[in-house]
Amino acid sequence: MTGSRAVLITGVNSSGGLSSGTGRATALRLHRAGWPVYATGRDLRGLKDLADEGITTLQVDVTDEESMVAAVERITEDHGAVGVLVNNAAYSLNGTIGETPMEQVRRQFETNFFGLSRMTQLVLPGMREQRSGRIIMMSSIFGLFATPGRGYYQATKHALEAISDSLRLEVKPWDIKVSIIEPSPILGSFVPTTVGDLGLATDSDLYADFWERFVVWHGAYREVDKPKGRGRTAVRSGKVAETIEKAITDPNPRIRYRLGLPTHLLKPQRAIFGDRAWEVFVTKFFPQP
Repeated sequence: MTGSRAVLITGVNSSGGLSSGTGRATALRLHRAGWPVYATGRDLRGLKDLADEGITTLQVDVTDEESMVAAVERITEDHGAVGVLVNNAAYSLNGTIGETPMEQVRRQFETNFFGLSRMTQLVLPGMREQRSGRIIMMSSIFGLFATPGRGYYQATKHALEAISDSLRLEVKPWDIKVSIIEPSPILGSFVPTTVGDLGLATDSDLYADFWERFVVWHGAYREVDKPKGRGRTAVRSGKVAETIEKAITDPNPRIRYRLGLPTHLLKPQRAIFGDRAWEVFVTKFFPQP
């Protein structure tokens, strides 16, 4: 790619934090491949090992305008512009649609959607000036359909899919390329071990049994050396990082990169099933109230 090669990655949090580990894996992979990487997160203490390896770390909270502006200005001073933006920052809000407080819903959208939207706006002037750039949007298999218990999180990923398609056409005249990463469930990503881990804001017992089943179901995706059952269809953060590298190095990157068998099967399966049969499949495969 022409112009700046500086890579800005959001949501590179410490192990066990809000991010799924893809940010860290991507930062390490690109740094070792010779890219100037700026790994950002809310708490720099959790990024010390990356700094020790030579990666530049910056404190950025995607809900804080000042920190985002400062990061873009720093990279612009160092390299003329942000060359690659990896919009990775996100967390998964657990809760039913009717019971989740709107304050938490707004916080979810501030991080997962408005934050990445604003960061994208901040890097675009520099990319337009150099007439090149790559923007990577971290979506999910749950940006393609929805299940009970995570509807608001899934809504942010659906929204990400929509603005990515609009943005791609809007920035095409400046040779700025936008790719969406759609991984199947990632091992160790947002995986609760107890109901208490879910961070539910209500004491209502309306869905108590459902949340117990919800935790058990997600157990298949905990980080293990040899996953069994559904866990075998999950992907690892290293594979996601490898795909991101492809998206920023390919002269003609894909619009969507689908990782894992479930994501590849989803679109044709849903088209063949139709809405009613698809919903039956969702109720059979995923925990239900």
